[in-house]
Amino acid sequence: MWQTIMSGGWFMVPIGTCLLAALAISIERLVNLRMSKFMDDDIMARLRQALLKGEFEAALNLCQSNNIMFHRLLETAIQFRELDNVELRQLLEDQSRQEANYLERFLTSLRTIATIAPLLGLLGTVAGMIKVFQTLSVEGMTEAAHLSGGISEALITTAAGMMVAIPTIIVHNGLERRAAKVLLRMEKMMIEFMLLIRRQNVISA
Repeated sequence: MWQTIMSGGWFMVPIGTCLLAALAISIERLVNLRMSKFMDDDIMARLRQALLKGEFEAALNLCQSNNIMFHRLLETAIQFRELDNVELRQLLEDQSRQEANYLERFLTSLRTIATIAPLLGLLGTVAGMIKVFQTLSVEGMTEAAHLSGGISEALITTAAGMMVAIPTIIVHNGLERRAAKVLLRMEKMMIEFMLLIRRQNVISA
């Protein structure tokens, strides 16, 4: 196996680097794109009860007890609840855009790896075929055995590039869907909590 990889030439080094980077990013994102990293169901239930009773200070304390994305957004909504709807919505949208960067962290790098890995394989193919033609021009068809190195390099680098790119694309798409799912749930929950906050403001007024 190792001998097969080595016969692909030095182009296998950047392809292997792409593979390691894709694995590292995939593991990091799979660990950190869990719903519990952004929303705590137990605290959410307690927040709902506090806001139903109009206990804004208790709700703020709950938000600050666990420094995760949704709690930070809700903390902003509670602190600036006196703003009108348009201003508060704009404030939350601005903060959401900043927070959302973490959801998409490294996904651009993963997409780049999926793009360049097959290109590196193609480049290795071109380099291998150049060696083949150089051998043909120097030694002719009588030394066909010498052509095997260039052909092998061409085929192995192409296969390696594809083997890195295909699963990387699949993982990237899956992680994008997971990030979108997290964001959608947070948006739905924020709408619910904003209605509770507005209702308590009307009651207290």
